[in-house]
Amino acid sequence: MKIYLDIETLPTSDESVIADIAKGITPPGNISKAETIAAWIAEKKPAAVNEAVKRTSFDGLYGSIACICWAQDGLCVEQTDPAHSERDLIADFFADIEERTLHKGDVQFVGHNIAGFDLPFLKHRAIIHGLKPPHTLIRAMNAKPWGDTIADTMLMWSADREKRVSMDKLCKAFGIPGKGDFDGSMVAETWPVDPQKVISYCVEDVKRTREIYKRMTFDFQEVRQLEAA
Repeated sequence: MKIYLDIETLPTSDESVIADIAKGITPPGNISKAETIAAWIAEKKPAAVNEAVKRTSFDGLYGSIACICWAQDGLCVEQTDPAHSERDLIADFFADIEERTLHKGDVQFVGHNIAGFDLPFLKHRAIIHGLKPPHTLIRAMNAKPWGDTIADTMLMWSADREKRVSMDKLCKAFGIPGKGDFDGSMVAETWPVDPQKVISYCVEDVKRTREIYKRMTFDFQEVRQLEAA
């Protein structure tokens, strides 16, 4: 069984964390005059703090999961409820995966950069919320990137760090419809006003991942079925 998985994440909104980030951002060492330091703090620091806060969306210690979307083999994509809290959406996801994979044989989680991002982030948020993942997911979370419980399409294309490629570039190379005018950098600003747009984007990433995986494993008959669907 294969589970195609993608998550979208948000930066921290915790004021205490943001305050700690701001404390750690200081003027460059080559600035020494008091008036120059004051000018830097007034003009440059807010943007630097904002950028540092944005980066917490890549860190499961501070960021949070907005949505989780997945598909089982060739079945339709599932999605989590945007009205749920982060804890509830993770718990619901774990329960669904537990039900789907119970008594199944080999279970493999497939995603683009799933080994480097999605699974570690999900693991860290589960630990913080005191939630235990199902056994199949724990195995994937603790597996080596080349283990048989994970298929990471980014690493499948090339394990060479210098030759790793984005999902959008693979889509263009394979003739698969890409991300269009919306990408991950827009998730944080879009989620509060239009969560369904983010969920739809995540759903499409799951579909793109599935088609990329099929092409990479030379399953061209399945590719044609996906394109016709």
